[in-house]
Amino acid sequence: MSDMETREVKLGDIVKYNKGYAFKSSEYTDEGVMVVRVTDFTLDSISDVDAVYLAPDDRYDKFILKTNDILIQTVGSWANNPNSIVGKVVRVPNQCDSAYLNQNIVRIIPNNDFDNTYLFYALRANQFSTYCVLRGQGAANQASITLDTIFRFKFKVHNFAEQKRIADILSAYDNLIENNNKRIRLLEQMAENLYKEWFVRFRFPGYEDVEIKNDIPKNWSTRKLKDIVKKSGKFIKRENLTENLKYVPIDCIDSKTMVLLKNDDLENASSSLQTFKTNDILFGAMRPYFHKVSLSHFDGVTRTTCFVIAPKKKEYKYFLYLLLFQEATVNFATTISVGSTMPYVRWEDFIRMNVVVPDIETAKKFSMEIDPLMKVIQNLSEINKLLARQRDLLLPRLMSGKLEV
Repeated sequence: MSDMETREVKLGDIVKYNKGYAFKSSEYTDEGVMVVRVTDFTLDSISDVDAVYLAPDDRYDKFILKTNDILIQTVGSWANNPNSIVGKVVRVPNQCDSAYLNQNIVRIIPNNDFDNTYLFYALRANQFSTYCVLRGQGAANQASITLDTIFRFKFKVHNFAEQKRIADILSAYDNLIENNNKRIRLLEQMAENLYKEWFVRFRFPGYEDVEIKNDIPKNWSTRKLKDIVKKSGKFIKRENLTENLKYVPIDCIDSKTMVLLKNDDLENASSSLQTFKTNDILFGAMRPYFHKVSLSHFDGVTRTTCFVIAPKKKEYKYFLYLLLFQEATVNFATTISVGSTMPYVRWEDFIRMNVVVPDIETAKKFSMEIDPLMKVIQNLSEINKLLARQRDLLLPRLMSGKLEV
């Protein structure tokens, strides 16, 4: 296929659109219909991890989303923060089907002679978000883009039959990634259930024969977090960084998932940094990052907005890791946070949290149960990185016509 078989279009000429609604946060509930907000956007999809909900209401029917709808973020960050960049394009995943569309997002619906999936990939291949950033308006910490600017975007497209073929090739990668993500979510749920069964309900192996004393199993103890953890990170100056160190800012740690660390380019590293080692635990110490917990599988550096934590005894690694995931930990961190603009947690306050600590043998058995699950999760997340890399290499070649379909 040659470049001659493409034609240039203007986005506004090939789509219909509707903007999100300014829902009142005071009406959010814990169940009902999910509200998709800009803060729920991931790099190319939407997360329902920290979702908010509304009671169903007929007045909002025109804001109901469907799976695979294309959404554009109209308010966000400048280029220095790619995770929340203005002009980000995502697709609605299955778990957000029938959700409501919030403000600062526009949904675009292609005309009948245009393939929806192809349009999504075309916007990503043609650096649509870069186009938006260069034309963004606003202050130093927030950019916005007008609908008029969005719809002036021009790019080259293929005929409909070729659109379908290109969309099918690229979708095959994303379908594999999504299947792996489903497996990861199941494994995470298994680990979470096992933690609660053993350390919340006290139904660990052999529990029937263990005496309960002061409401906890005999040989267990109520301690402070400081009794089982230590700080592991060391401060490092940016000029002392070496190329072999991976940089993991808080933004690269996913919320409420055990998928292990993704990393960013060292050139984006901030000046306030600390090191971490393999098997260290990173905990987001600034609100709204208290749900961000990651177990490192390499040496690297992160910002000082994380706590870099290690167990005092290695047998407690997975007990500690799952403990930090619990809602009770998040609630404690939220309660003790200080500062009004960007609330954060001080280490000396955090380690005062009360913890029911199992005996070392139970903690060791728990690690033996969890370790295989974590290895599969890590393996699947590495496969997903490779699939995403291959898809992203194919994307510009398919769109430019350099690769035949």
